[in-house]
Amino acid sequence: MKRSEHESQDQGTETPRHPIQVVSRRTGLSSDVIRVWERRYGAVKPARAGGRRIYSDADIRRLSLLQQVTDAGRRISDVAGLDDDLLKQLAEEDRQGAALLQESAAGGNRVEALVEDALQATRSLDPERLRQVISAAATELSQTHLLEQMLVPFLRQIGDAWKLGTLRVGQEHLASAVVRQFLMTLLNRSNQSGSSILFTTPPGHRHELGVLMAAITAESEGWSALYLGPETPAEELAAAAVQADARAVALGLQSGGDESRLMPELSRLRALLPEKTELILSGRYARQHRAPLEGLPARLPETLAEFRELLSETEFGVAG
Repeated sequence: MKRSEHESQDQGTETPRHPIQVVSRRTGLSSDVIRVWERRYGAVKPARAGGRRIYSDADIRRLSLLQQVTDAGRRISDVAGLDDDLLKQLAEEDRQGAALLQESAAGGNRVEALVEDALQATRSLDPERLRQVISAAATELSQTHLLEQMLVPFLRQIGDAWKLGTLRVGQEHLASAVVRQFLMTLLNRSNQSGSSILFTTPPGHRHELGVLMAAITAESEGWSALYLGPETPAEELAAAAVQADARAVALGLQSGGDESRLMPELSRLRALLPEKTELILSGRYARQHRAPLEGLPARLPETLAEFRELLSETEFGVAG
């Protein structure tokens, strides 16, 4: 190919010609995520035509690479400034790492094996072994996969076994203590300059592991996660939200405590919070009582993946 043909081809890839709907279909990213990555992190710089964003082929390739490396567990804030060559290198390393992890399962599912090892350590009342299993999982898995594919299923199985009577209270408490200790090491590991989200549970809801994982997830997405510990009263939580100028308040709602007091407590919190501050509710109780909770109003992501998707919305739906 002649030099002029090369130059013409290169220039073509830089020519803005795709609306955001086309970019969304080709990359698998929602339009809201694309706008956030563009505005907050400068991931791409599309042209404008009649007030509409117009993207080039090069923009689409770059967004696809960013989607691959963030799906592997990296923060968009950490990779948005990297050039395309380095993004390609990271994506290839992630692909190879995933292949090696699959091979190492030796015919079985490695994550399931880790969960089973953790359950065995719990039944044996062996906190050191449980810590070793979680540390091994943290080494082998991305943070996203560690939380969503290993720890969440592990804790769910612990809770189910306790309800069935196949696990004693002391064993359940040991597992919770070890997991909490580990999660606290993941929280606030980097200084984030994004908007603040407060995390806690309401009075009577002592189980905090789910909301702790949500705080870690928010921080990995570039938000400033402020964890207040469990059982924060509405008045104190609202005061903290005002002081921190929080964009949202997230509460974990597990069954337990005096449920007849929960809705009045949440209604009081919603009334005390500034109108601009979103209320996010998750956990088993939230899944079982969607209708009244949505009417507060509140957002109700059912999984960490749904929570990450909510965080990626343009300032929770405020157009940019």
